[in-house]
Amino acid sequence: RAEAYEAAQWAMASDAADALARVSARFAQGDDALGRLAEERESLIERRDRLERELERLYASEDAGALAERARTRTAWEATVERLRAADADIEARFPAYSELTSPRALSIAETQALLGPDEGLLLVLVNPEATYVWGLSRERVEWARAENLGGAAMTGAVNRLRASLTSAGAVRGGQEVDPVLFAGPQATPFDRSTAHRLYAELVQPVEAAFAGKTTLISVVTGALTTLPLSVLTTAAPTGADAAPEVLAATPWLIDRYALATLPSVSSLEALRCHLVADPALRSPGCPPRRSEVARRDTPTGARLQLAAFGAPLLTGEPGDGTRGSPGADDVMGEGRLADVGKLRALPALPGSKLELETLKSRYPGALVRIGPEATEHAVRALDTGALSRARFVVFATHGLMAGSAAAEPGLVMTPPDQASEADDGYLGASEAAQLRLDAEFVVLSACNTAASDGRPGGEGLSGLARAFFYAGARSVMVSHWEVSDAATTTLITSTFAGLDGDAARDPGVRARALQAGIRAVRAERRWAHPAYWAAFTLVGEPG
Repeated sequence: RAEAYEAAQWAMASDAADALARVSARFAQGDDALGRLAEERESLIERRDRLERELERLYASEDAGALAERARTRTAWEATVERLRAADADIEARFPAYSELTSPRALSIAETQALLGPDEGLLLVLVNPEATYVWGLSRERVEWARAENLGGAAMTGAVNRLRASLTSAGAVRGGQEVDPVLFAGPQATPFDRSTAHRLYAELVQPVEAAFAGKTTLISVVTGALTTLPLSVLTTAAPTGADAAPEVLAATPWLIDRYALATLPSVSSLEALRCHLVADPALRSPGCPPRRSEVARRDTPTGARLQLAAFGAPLLTGEPGDGTRGSPGADDVMGEGRLADVGKLRALPALPGSKLELETLKSRYPGALVRIGPEATEHAVRALDTGALSRARFVVFATHGLMAGSAAAEPGLVMTPPDQASEADDGYLGASEAAQLRLDAEFVVLSACNTAASDGRPGGEGLSGLARAFFYAGARSVMVSHWEVSDAATTTLITSTFAGLDGDAARDPGVRARALQAGIRAVRAERRWAHPAYWAAFTLVGEPG
C-alpha cells in the first residue's frame, strides 16, 4: 500500500505542481534573482527543446541547404546546452534549496500524515486506463481502494455527462423572480445526480473511514476529474426528479460534509506548509529540517494592504445573458501578439462584477479597488505593482478567456486602451500575470473557465492562468470550471470574503470554509439550487 501510494504520485507529476514548487523556492530563498534565474532556465529549456525538434527535421533532409542549416542549428543547440549547464551551476551554488524544491518528490504516507492538520483529510485519486485507484488519509488512518468499473474511458464518460448538465444549465428566462439564463437555451438541463452519486460511492465512500468526521478535505486528482469540482458529488442515492428545485435544495452534497480544497500534487502540501511560509514559526510541525539556511523573503515595503481588486472593465456590449463568459482568446487577438481592443471593448458589460467590487470595497475601506475605466492592464502591471505586492487578497472580477492557439494564451479582460501596445492591450495574459510579484494569501479569479486547461495537447486541468498566479506568489487561487452567472457569482464572492476575517481568520482551513459558506449563500436562493450556479469555483492551494 505504501509503495503504491508513492508510485501513484510519480505518475501524477504535473506542470502545475512544478509551478507551485518554483514559487515556493523563490519565496523561501527571498531573492528575486532566483526568479530571474528560474525564468532564464525555463527559457533555455524551451529553446533547447525547440532546436532539438528542428535538428530532427533537418536530419531527415539531404538537401544542401538543409545540411548548412543543420550545422548552424547544431551550433546554436550546443551553445544553449552550455548556457543551461551554467545556469544550473549558478542556481546550485547561489540557491542550494532550489533543487530540493523544484524537483517534486513523492511523499510517504507517514510524511503526508505529519503535514495534515488535526481536522483535515486527504483524498488521492489516480485514474488509470484499466481502473481508478484511491487513497484516503488523515493523521490517524489510511485507507485505499480500487474502482474496478471506473477506468479512464468510463471516468471520462461519467465526468462528461456531469459537465454537460452543468455547462448547459440555467433557469428559464422569464419573470422577475428568475435569474438570467447561464447559457442560451429554452430551459435548464437537469443535473445528473445518479452519476454524481456513483462517483461518490466508488471514489470517496470506500476510503472515507480514513477522514470521516474531519472538517476539511484536500483532494489530488488526475484525468477527467481535474475538470470537475468534487463539491457536486452527492452523498446519498437520489430520490425525486432531478429537475425540481426543491429536490436539488434537499440533496446532500459532498460540500455539505467537508470544506474542499484541491492541490496539483501531494508534494504541494510540503511546498505550501514548509517552504512557502515567511515566518519559520508558522511552518508545519511535520516539515523536514532544512538542508541549509536560506535567506528570508524581504518584507514588502509599506503597510500590509488587505485587498487589491480590479474588474468590471469599461465595455460597451449589452450585459446579455448575465454570465461572465466570452469568446475564446483566439477571437479577440489582433495583429501579432496584441489583442484587438475593438473586439475586447465590444464584450458584454458586467454589472454584477461592479457590485461585487463595490461590496468588497465597503468591507475593506483602505483597499485598492479599480473599477471601470481604472481597471486597466497598465494599472495591474505598472501603476499598482507596489500595492499588489503588499496585498493580502487579490481579486479580478471580469471576463476570463480560454486558451486558443499557441499564440492566444488564457487571460483576463481589462478596460481596453484607445490603442493596443505591448504595455497595455486590455488583456492580461497568463505570461503577464506570471511576471507580477505577489505576497497574497488568496487570489480570486472571479471570471469564467479560469480552471480550464491551457489548450495544449494533454494540458493539465489546472489552467496556465492559475499556474501563473501561483508562480507570481499566491498561496491559494480560486478558479472557475465553467461559464458563471454574474449575479450568483457576486453573491458567492462577497459571502466568501465575509468568512475570511474576525475569529474565522484563525481557522486553519479558513479559505476552504469561507468558500463553503459562499456556496451555501448561493444555494439559499431557490432559483440558484442547480449546481451550475454554485459549484463552479474551486479553491486550489492552501485551504487556510
